[in-house]
Amino acid sequence: MPINFNGDNWGGLSQAAQRRKAKDPRHSLMYRVEAAAIGWANNIGHSKFDGLPLGRILADERGKEPSRQVLDKAIRKAKELGLIEPESNSRCLVVSRRIFQRGGRGSYTCQEHGISRSLAGAA
Repeated sequence: MPINFNGDNWGGLSQAAQRRKAKDPRHSLMYRVEAAAIGWANNIGHSKFDGLPLGRILADERGKEPSRQVLDKAIRKAKELGLIEPESNSRCLVVSRRIFQRGGRGSYTCQEHGISRSLAGAA
């Protein structure tokens, strides 16, 4: 799928680097949520975290996972700031195509949000 930001300038970033940032407790939790969304995003901007719970990704330096309440607040704040899409939840964070697009091989589906697309239908 070609990457198109409606004529806006754009650059690339490393999803592996975003995964590292998501796991780095030195960053604010809402920005770590955004980094997790981008780091694990598939070809339609939905993230599954390779089977890890989001709380484990966002654990502090001692490995302690944030409480459900803290995690929900971070997701809510990330939504309010437009870092992730409103349909995001702790099982699947969604990144807007205005912010992130991914090409090449990868998934075009999301079980959490009931999206099942073939590669041909995604173009």
